Amino acid sequence: MAASEIEQWWIDKFQENLGPIRKVAGWTTQQLADELGVARQTVSNLETGKSPMTKLQYLALRTVFSAEIARREDRDLARIIKTLVDDPIEQRIRERRAQEQDGEVVADNAPVNTDGGNLADNAATEKRKPSAATLKASKTAATGKPTLSTAMQALAVITGALASGTAAGIITYLMFPDGGPNKR
Repeated sequence: MAASEIEQWWIDKFQENLGPIRKVAGWTTQQLADELGVARQTVSNLETGKSPMTKLQYLALRTVFSAEIARREDRDLARIIKTLVDDPIEQRIRERRAQEQDGEVVADNAPVNTDGGNLADNAATEKRKPSAATLKASKTAATGKPTLSTAMQALAVITGALASGTAAGIITYLMFPDGGPNKR
């Protein structure tokens, strides 16, 4: 399981839920586009799946939503992102690692059961032997586990902290030390 594969899962899951997340934030497509500095059509294409989301777009969107969560202290928005995106991906990673520990080798693009069903019925249980290069590329030397980019890790941690409400005040202060974006 390569880090780039996990990052792509996160990107795909976020894109799949972009419309509902935007609506929970209370933004129109145009308002989100303005926050990102892109055309409305770009956001629309991402929401409908007409354009695949890039890592840069994902990071920009997560940053914009994290800033909005901190600005408004909106735990509901943070919980929605955690529930729709982060929790399913973390479950998928746990299941994939459990399969790998059980000696099952799954194709990089094989689906992983994330709905709580029987894994034996899932196509992900089909085995294939990876090349040595694939195994080496999927693990770091130190831990044997894939590592996500620092930005991807930070955004997942920030969203989780904001969902719990423990860090909202600290992050708001760090982002807006003068009391808010509109105060001068």
